Amino acid sequence: MPYEIKGDCVHKKGGKKVGCSDNPEEYLKALYANTSENVDEALDEVKEYFETRQDSDYMKYEEHPLATTKNLLDDDMPAPWDEEYEGKE
Repeated sequence: MPYEIKGDCVHKKGGKKVGCSDNPEEYLKALYANTSENVDEALDEVKEYFETRQDSDYMKYEEHPLATTKNLLDDDMPAPWDEEYEGKE
């Protein structure tokens, strides 16, 4: 949506006042940054990142016998990755 600055305020072009600020240029930038098109673009980028990302240790412990929710939440049980880090401290 097109906006214009009039004094310290931002208006819709040829219309209603949207808001005022000590720095109307920054206010205008924020309005354009928060358009649904920019939000949708950012969401698409985040989705793509997580859909295509494959870390070397992704799902590494999936089949490990200690990798159950019950075991992971039990403070008395070792974590599946504890074996890897023993002696590295």
